[in-house]
Amino acid sequence: MTKPLVSIVIPLYNGSNYVEEALKSALAQTYDNIEIVVVNDGSTDGGAGRAICEKYADKIVYFEKENGGCASALNYGVRHAKGEFISWLSHDDLYEPTKIEHQLLQYEKHGLSRENTVISNVGGLIDSAGNEIAHPSRKDTGFLPSITAFEYILLRRCPNGCGLLIPRGLFERFGYFDEGQRFVLDWNLWLRFALLGVDFYFDDERLVSNRVHSMQVTVKQKELHSKEANQTVDQLLAIMKERDAGEVYVKLIYEFSYACGRGDTKSIEAYIKERGIKVNTAKLALRRAKSRLVRLAKAVYHKIR
Repeated sequence: MTKPLVSIVIPLYNGSNYVEEALKSALAQTYDNIEIVVVNDGSTDGGAGRAICEKYADKIVYFEKENGGCASALNYGVRHAKGEFISWLSHDDLYEPTKIEHQLLQYEKHGLSRENTVISNVGGLIDSAGNEIAHPSRKDTGFLPSITAFEYILLRRCPNGCGLLIPRGLFERFGYFDEGQRFVLDWNLWLRFALLGVDFYFDDERLVSNRVHSMQVTVKQKELHSKEANQTVDQLLAIMKERDAGEVYVKLIYEFSYACGRGDTKSIEAYIKERGIKVNTAKLALRRAKSRLVRLAKAVYHKIR
């Protein structure tokens, strides 16, 4: 296999206390054909983040832009990247040295399409000081064609955004991150990719450390989750209508919406009735009960942790 250029895109916002560690983990990759693209998203840290990046000026590509959120910074980085593949690294997260090399090898090892398959690897959690945080995790493996990937991402688990290796052409073919979203921007895009025909390969090698700290959007603005999940469902339904998606996709989005008690369930019900699609009400009830149990289990776990 040829050695394609891989662009590691690092969105930076007021992350001067962590970004140097992230940069070092990117620079320490065993795969040598990489470019590191840092996008400073209007940080208000008095230039602290810029000063750190300037230390690595000969090794990275650095941009500054007005603040627009993580999705905006990622899109900016992807559009300015030159690589055949895109790898996202948050300014507070870390890569294992073999991250890129290991993921590229999966294409050859498993005969995967380098144009239409996203590689997904798992990550572990660390705290603000870099200490490991114990937590339950799934380690599912194998190739998931787009329809199976859609179901998996919608109903089971969102792939770790920083644990992915993404063919750059997918953004040009199917769209970029939704810049109106701050909480589920990754889940939103992976679902759109899968709905539009993108395959995923899940590998259980831990290649990323995701940092948990009090300044993250997922900690500070949890109320956004439900709102943005509803927006995502609306977007998916619009794509399904436009493309006259198969019944299985429509049933899955209805199953998700019903199970979580989303406010958009009625619009999906109307579309199902319009198309004459039959749904299994017993399965829906079971899914809602399971969803409630999962949410309860997560709440209990985080309360006692």
